[in-house]
Amino acid sequence: MSVVREQELYELIEQLLTRLLIDNLNKLGDENEGQFIVTNLNGSMLRCLENCNKTSIFCVLFNLLRRHKDNAVQVKLPGLIIKCLLKLSKILEKLINELDIERVLICIHLYLISINHENKTSNDEMGIRIVKTLVHEMVKVKKHSILDSY
Repeated sequence: MSVVREQELYELIEQLLTRLLIDNLNKLGDENEGQFIVTNLNGSMLRCLENCNKTSIFCVLFNLLRRHKDNAVQVKLPGLIIKCLLKLSKILEKLINELDIERVLICIHLYLISINHENKTSNDEMGIRIVKTLVHEMVKVKKHSILDSY
């Protein structure tokens, strides 16, 4: 999974996340088939977060967030994307050496400039909070690694 191209990863993650938001999916079937599907979708998403190129994952998630931040049809999608980013932020210390930080920061910048700062939505506010968290964690981890090298 670490060699999957970013465009394919984008499409895969978008499909996984949108399928996770199907109403009452977990209630389908007479023998918990829907719950089985939800469990597999969640597992597949977690495997992507764990095993794919970390820079690509961050860029894909921020590009999806930028694309779907004002999605009126799937209003829960931005929140789900932010949950994925939050999960990654919690293990950023382990991932930092695998990241092309400049590229991630460019994706963050593109997301931030897509926001209408005069009229922010709650999704925009959540997105800005996750950006602050991620940048803060990046600085903290990098600062410690620089200090430890002296």
